[in-house]
Amino acid sequence: MEESQFTSGFWHWYIVVIVVASFVYVAWVLLSQNKVKPLPKGEEVKTTGHSWDGIEEYDNGLPRWWFWMFIMTIVFGIGYLAIYPGLGDYRGIGFNGKHWTSKSQYEQEMADGEKDTAALYAKYAAMKPEEVAKHDEAMKIGQNLFNTYCIQCHGSDAQGSRGFPNLTDADWLYGGTPDKIHESIAKGRVGVMAPWGPVLGEERVKDAANYVLSLSGREHNEDRAVRGKEVFAANCAVCHGENGAGNQGMAPNLTDDVWLWGGSEKAIIETITGGRHNQMPAWEGFLSKDKIHMLTAFVWGKSHPDGKALPTDSQNAVGGKTPAAALDAPAKPASVAASVVAAAPAASAPAAASAATAAAASAAAPAADKAEVKLENGVLKFYFATAKSDVAPEAAQVAAEAVKAAKAGKKLVLSGFADSTGNAAANERLSKRRAEAVQAFLVQQGVKIENIELRKPESTMGGKGDNAEGRRVEVKIEG
Repeated sequence: MEESQFTSGFWHWYIVVIVVASFVYVAWVLLSQNKVKPLPKGEEVKTTGHSWDGIEEYDNGLPRWWFWMFIMTIVFGIGYLAIYPGLGDYRGIGFNGKHWTSKSQYEQEMADGEKDTAALYAKYAAMKPEEVAKHDEAMKIGQNLFNTYCIQCHGSDAQGSRGFPNLTDADWLYGGTPDKIHESIAKGRVGVMAPWGPVLGEERVKDAANYVLSLSGREHNEDRAVRGKEVFAANCAVCHGENGAGNQGMAPNLTDDVWLWGGSEKAIIETITGGRHNQMPAWEGFLSKDKIHMLTAFVWGKSHPDGKALPTDSQNAVGGKTPAAALDAPAKPASVAASVVAAAPAASAPAAASAATAAAASAAAPAADKAEVKLENGVLKFYFATAKSDVAPEAAQVAAEAVKAAKAGKKLVLSGFADSTGNAAANERLSKRRAEAVQAFLVQQGVKIENIELRKPESTMGGKGDNAEGRRVEVKIEG
């Protein structure tokens, strides 16, 4: 159905009648005034009788050149409306069997433009962004693209402003690897923090804000920070992590000195009270793949001046410093058990052997003691590190189908589990916290809260002797 017909066919004829009547009226006025009055020899031209400030108007006919120019204008208008749309739903004769539209003209002009620049981008299209960033010419092209599409939010120096992130530092909410930067540009990002003011109340919000200030070593009220630690653990740790270091892809790091919305007590209170909602548009479909590739290389190059990957590309810096494990030399695998044995008294060989066994086991444990997400037999499984509720960085990619199903109206049922080690009541609380963390992650991905159900399993001990398997949240699609 044509746009003008969306509510009623009347509008098509309404436009047609107005346009045709306008042409008829203009033609009638023109012809009615086309009077040529030959005067007898020696007789002067009469006036119309109109006089203003001593100036009178002669009663002459229309000049021939002016009359025929007007006629040509009318003919041109009729021809234009025959070829192009303008009479209600009439689409025009068109060219080569195709009807003209502003959309088709835009697409043709964009395609012509892409052909003109194809050769310019071709030499870089097959290169990795890290390699492209080493070429001055490519960075100039990236700068031009950035100036056209990105400076409105991120500034001409790419250092952002309040509410818009700095792209030249090493702080990345969604990851600073070339793949993640490309994903951010192509797919866009939506950042949402719920308003906690109505839930916590004014005083508890202030307590939480002072605890957040303490995490980054900023000036704060110690008494409020002590109380705020409990508030944070009960309400904020689900997304920001138990130590406040955040979770890439979900919630920002609160232990560094980077504040998107301001790091003063007033700004933090405002953020906690009213929440935040930020969105970066998806440029995929508007920009070509080559342009997105060049922008990716430019942004990566601006934030990696040495041309080397940084530990903070994929993990948060705690307390403003990169975790020591990321900067140290490779770990010493086999020496762990040996050092335990060497430290044990000579008389306690059995104890030393036992300690060595335990040390060897603990050295092997981290392989499974980590956050990750898997899709098994249609069930989405979020695994967690010991005593943690942080969602794995790759969750967005693995959970894409489940998120799509939920957006289509399906229900996602979440069940949290814990391992069999330690206090059972504490483990049960942890399993619930993990389920809430996954719920927060799904909401972050755009799933409506009403399409998510937290369902407690019959037994929260889900590992059957395998602790790594027990530390999980299962997401099933229903409906």
